[in-house]
Amino acid sequence: MAPPEGSIFDPAKVWKEEKARRTVAKDLAALEESNKAKAAAEGSKKKKKKDVKKTTAEMIKESNSADKVLKDHVRDLQKLSNLKSLQALQDATCDTSSGKIHRMIKMLHFAVSDLKNGNVNGSEAEVLDILWALEEMESFKNLDKEIQKEKSSKKEDKEDKKKSKKDSKKDKKDSKKDKKEEKKEKIVLSADAKQLKELYKDGDNRGSYKDSLKFARKLMSSKKNLISFQLLEMNDRLPPLSRYNRKFRLEDWQCAVLEAIDNRSSAVVCAPTSSGKTLLSTYTCKSVADMESNGTVLFVLPSEVLVWQVASTYYQFFKGNVTIW
Repeated sequence: MAPPEGSIFDPAKVWKEEKARRTVAKDLAALEESNKAKAAAEGSKKKKKKDVKKTTAEMIKESNSADKVLKDHVRDLQKLSNLKSLQALQDATCDTSSGKIHRMIKMLHFAVSDLKNGNVNGSEAEVLDILWALEEMESFKNLDKEIQKEKSSKKEDKEDKKKSKKDSKKDKKDSKKDKKEEKKEKIVLSADAKQLKELYKDGDNRGSYKDSLKFARKLMSSKKNLISFQLLEMNDRLPPLSRYNRKFRLEDWQCAVLEAIDNRSSAVVCAPTSSGKTLLSTYTCKSVADMESNGTVLFVLPSEVLVWQVASTYYQFFKGNVTIW
């Protein structure tokens, strides 16, 4: 008794993958902390690694690869520059990572502009749907983090300069000595991060992409109960139903319920349509079947229409092992 092979709602497969992902993330976080501690302990004892000379073939291969990426990037930019509506951008595809980020940011700008101008198609759900999809992109997260790090570093430098001006000459000498000892590491943006930083400045007569991103993030932070908004106002947009994010991932509350099922603990779930309850109930059915050969799961529903609807769904999942009373 199990859902069809390859089904996105295969509860055992989805939960197994999520547990593995969480374990890996936890191990990586622990490893990163360990590496930071080692680096701090080593301090000035770090040895510079000698550059290994590359062969001519490797250099040619790298050059050709870089040329291809550049050509693909230029082609993506030309394609995106001709698209003037959200619908056109939704239907478009890009080959490069930078092109995909550009497309998402441009769509976010259009959605924010529609919302600000009171357009019929503009909605908070649309803006947040695109924002969530954008911030799910690993490449965007890393590049944006670089930019924010550089911004923070510059801000700290400005504050240090202001403080030094207020100090006396004697204090200045002391602070200079301290600075020489500390020597802050200058943050240099990667080529891709510089490209994203320039993209933020781009836009149209309705504003810059940076302003639209700020607006969207402010909108998201203004929601007192974001999960409630997501479930009630965006129940038809949750991944993989979202137009912008087809990647399915379990939410924290779903993981908590699945852990309760594994531990054979009691749990009460109250969530609206399309929030992901079916995955939980199918996992319950499978867990019972795995533990007990003649195990039974009882569904109590308020109307006959829902009885037939649920029976039809589970008939497909469990190959006819469904009885209606």
